[in-house]
Amino acid sequence: MREVPLNVAVLCLATVAATGSIAIAAEFEEPSIHDIYDSWVEAANEKDIEKWSTFLADSPYFSPADSPPLTGTDEVVGYYKRSFADPWFSLDCEQEHVEVSPSGEIAWSRGKCNATFTGPDGKKAGGKSRWFKVWIKQSDGSWKCRVNTWKYVDQP
Repeated sequence: MREVPLNVAVLCLATVAATGSIAIAAEFEEPSIHDIYDSWVEAANEKDIEKWSTFLADSPYFSPADSPPLTGTDEVVGYYKRSFADPWFSLDCEQEHVEVSPSGEIAWSRGKCNATFTGPDGKKAGGKSRWFKVWIKQSDGSWKCRVNTWKYVDQP
């Protein structure tokens, strides 16, 4: 019978242990992303652009359903400043699914949102959308949104 050298056995055991701990670390991050998303929606409903913009990663890319893609912090913040200026603006959103990469450094989530806003006729209006986000883990352990895209599924 052939014996496995001790260093090979230790390497195999270490690989199994490391892989398991990475999966556990990724799973541990999901509640953090749920919490950060809830805080982001709350800041949007408070129309607090300063607080809301703290959830953006460097060089964000947003693709709204109603405008060309927004590239960079200034364009994204400008879009939301205009949205927050709308007296009817509010969001009722749900993050339905979060998945964290095995490395625990990037995550993506999807969900749905009901938005209220001023319609083209100047009256209160609303629409439903489906969205997808990419989150990047920061060096301090926090999560920030790098990519955000949404599509209306029901709009007046």
